Amino acid sequence: MRAATTGLDRLLRDGAARLRGRHLALLGNRAATDRLGRPILDALAADAGLRPRIVYAPEHGFALQAEAGEAVASSNSGPVPVVSLYGGRKQPAAEELAQVDLFVADLPDIGSRYYTYMATLKACLAACAACGVPVLVLDRPNPLGGVLLEGPVADVFGSDVCCAPIPIRHGMTLGEAALFFRDTCFAGAVMKLEVLAADGWRGGMRTEADGPPWTPPSPNMPTLETALAYVGCCLFEGLNLNEGRGTETPFLLCGAPWLRPEPVLARVSGAERAGLALAPARYMPKALPGKAAHPRYCGSVCEGISIRVSEPRAARPLTTALAIIGAIHALHPELEWLPVFDTLAGGPRLREHLQAGRPAADLVASFEAEQIRFDAARPRLYARDGRAGGRVSGS
Repeated sequence: MRAATTGLDRLLRDGAARLRGRHLALLGNRAATDRLGRPILDALAADAGLRPRIVYAPEHGFALQAEAGEAVASSNSGPVPVVSLYGGRKQPAAEELAQVDLFVADLPDIGSRYYTYMATLKACLAACAACGVPVLVLDRPNPLGGVLLEGPVADVFGSDVCCAPIPIRHGMTLGEAALFFRDTCFAGAVMKLEVLAADGWRGGMRTEADGPPWTPPSPNMPTLETALAYVGCCLFEGLNLNEGRGTETPFLLCGAPWLRPEPVLARVSGAERAGLALAPARYMPKALPGKAAHPRYCGSVCEGISIRVSEPRAARPLTTALAIIGAIHALHPELEWLPVFDTLAGGPRLREHLQAGRPAADLVASFEAEQIRFDAARPRLYARDGRAGGRVSGS
């Protein structure tokens, strides 16, 4: 896959003509960079002399200074007011939108339903539709690619970590997600929406050689490897396990003081760990301000499992995570299922199947029909690996 040109780069290449003479609002953060590595506010100011009237920030804040779940305050200290949509409220206020005539969104998403940026965009689309404000989404490639889907289409949705009836690994860019929201969640509303697509992306998974260096879109998403593993390993947050927070490799570890990793790994088959290297690990989560101030089992030695991506295209991290969870459930009565597990999973199906002791492979196979239906109906701004569409598979 050759390096893609993002929607932001296309906008700047055209002299930002779409923005000139407009009163702008911007939804974004510092990870939304151009091909030169400039954050979007700097790129707009330098190339087009543009400054939004108001900036909206998702979880982690515009400067990406806050850890997951931390409420972020709004700020009026800079040249542009920054309004947090992860704290006291989740969408722009009508009186704020009355001051603008174009809402621009550029958020680097990572391709998993749990990631809250998609929910923030959905809330902003609703507010803009209610106020009659047009929306321009500057699109970016999905780093996990646009072909493979993993997980069930959510039965229960509406939370920040499960905002729509889509699979966990959904295969959409943020621009395609915006079109999906328009056509499903807001089908009865009048919504003025334009997506400026990325150029040169054929739906393949991103690699480090495909363009500029990876810019972490949040404090605990340091690498592409992390983003891929997150598809499955985020579910560990719904259990009384440490998911690698408090270490330098979040979502590439899971463990607990009571875990015995060798017997767990013995129950995970080669097919269930395809593309991923699993090994026993011993580690101690520590407080990392700005990343994980209070990780689970902070200061305690955890026996756990190290997860590394050996072959990205073969990896099915959700399958692997479900197999690990099923093995832990079978071997460890200490395992606890927290209410947020079902929220992350989009309903109780995953938990009920694993608690019944049924194989993870059977659970994964049960998703295929709904994935195929979703794949046929979802918006497509891009060919997938050189063809329109492509086989979906969660196995």
